[in-house]
Amino acid sequence: MKKLSLTAIALLFFVAALAGCGSSTVPGEEPPKPGEQQSTVRICDIPEGAARYEGAEIFCGTTRLPAYSVLVNTSQNWTPNQYRRKESGVCLFELDGAAEIVVKPDIQIDYTSVLRPLSAKITPVADIEANTLTFTFRSAGEYVLEINGDPYDAIHFFVSGYDEEGVAKYSGYSKTEIFSAGVHTAQNDPRIGAGNVINLQSDTLVYLEDGAVVRGKFLANNGRHIAIAGRGIIDGSTFERDADRGTVTVPLEFNNCKDIYLGEFSVLDPAGWCVNFYFAEDSRIEDIKIITSRSNGDGISLQSCKNITVEGCFVRTWDDSVVVKNYPRWEDRSSHGETENITVTDCTIWTDLAQSMELGYETVGVPFSHIRFENITVLHAMHNAVMSIHNANDAAIEDVTFKDITVEDGQAPAEGAGLIDLRILYSANWSDQHTAPTPLGSVDGVLIENVKVLSARRFSATIGGCRDTRVGFESDHFVSNVTIKNVSLAGMRPTEAECKFSLITSYLRGFSFLQEEKEVTGAAFVFTQSDNELAAFGGGCTVEIISPKSFEEEV
Repeated sequence: MKKLSLTAIALLFFVAALAGCGSSTVPGEEPPKPGEQQSTVRICDIPEGAARYEGAEIFCGTTRLPAYSVLVNTSQNWTPNQYRRKESGVCLFELDGAAEIVVKPDIQIDYTSVLRPLSAKITPVADIEANTLTFTFRSAGEYVLEINGDPYDAIHFFVSGYDEEGVAKYSGYSKTEIFSAGVHTAQNDPRIGAGNVINLQSDTLVYLEDGAVVRGKFLANNGRHIAIAGRGIIDGSTFERDADRGTVTVPLEFNNCKDIYLGEFSVLDPAGWCVNFYFAEDSRIEDIKIITSRSNGDGISLQSCKNITVEGCFVRTWDDSVVVKNYPRWEDRSSHGETENITVTDCTIWTDLAQSMELGYETVGVPFSHIRFENITVLHAMHNAVMSIHNANDAAIEDVTFKDITVEDGQAPAEGAGLIDLRILYSANWSDQHTAPTPLGSVDGVLIENVKVLSARRFSATIGGCRDTRVGFESDHFVSNVTIKNVSLAGMRPTEAECKFSLITSYLRGFSFLQEEKEVTGAAFVFTQSDNELAAFGGGCTVEIISPKSFEEEV
């Protein structure tokens, strides 16, 4: 999604009393008069066999909106299989205009409910007597309603723009596989083979229709020009994940592939990692939604990849949310990885366990450069650092940027490593797990700029290298040229003395902290409607609920 100008964004709030937003005027036609168009919500009902969320009633007008049930993990202690999980809701719909939503939870509400991201500036209005929360969506986006301010009594709203093209907007593939509405399993869909695997060939488009729920693993090895798109769901809830037993199903795995596109769909409760790109190049992940809650539930894992863009995604995980690593090649572990040109932008992250934006720990392979995290909103960092580099192998990590970052809740990682953790270190768990022992490497050139922290105990960071004392590897390793510039905490501009910086000075070359005379804005919410489009709507909202039909098996 493209950002509007700051002027256009500001104008959105002057039209907040209007009903909503809609399509642009066709050239040659007169612009619509204000309030002439009616808003529309289009939503697909939950197909038979998928779990329905019953923790609250959700209404648009007098129509109750269906929502999927998904489990989230409430613990910040890793476990291989003894999970502490709780039901949450996921409501997915298309929006043309504006939609007033009323939520009636099955628990008594108070006045502390919140809708995130806060930059969307949507405030739920509580009616204590009716036990309802009311708010209005005026833009596509990913939102979370936290009932009574409890992040674990939450409903996720994944709101998309109105789509009349469907699969037709994806062209240029010689083969198309459509998963229509309904629950697809290895028992009823012959495309899902042994081990619940859907093998993907080059030059293939997979399209997940709205209402499709696919219980399987998409796998490509040495593939080229492959896309998975559409607004359906990949559901891992029926697969076992036990780290002790080694049971795992990674739903999206691309090994030694080029020109991969992932877009629009949601992945709920994968049995392990969610997206695994391994030695992938020239690929894009756009507007996908992820919720994980089991061991090693990393969201988007980019291993030894080049020229990858991740844009507009929602990633909530019970392990690292977005992680970049170097790995060796499994067929020849003496052949090490290379990472270059990774961009993660316009994303919303929620990390229930581990790090939000992570480089490492596995960094097997020297080339590792040009990594960008920009315009990122972290709703909650419940465990470890928000921004981190852990170089535990031989990589020369260079040119890393964290820019335009908002941390709404950073209370948990404010102690220990801190909100920022940039280190070179040997790890008994990770350094030697995938290859013969390597020397340690370096970190050079890290910019952290325009970071707005709304809630944390301190603005804190741990930065520095180390002395490698292993026999045969005795050497010094340095973190160099780190700049932290223009940050705020709870609306204040802390000085360096007011921050909590744990600097390993013996192994740190070049550190600067700068507060310039400019506003710290953090991440901007990506509005999808212009002020003129918003002004065209008024007078109610029509709700269309699509009933998913039994799909026909496609061979």
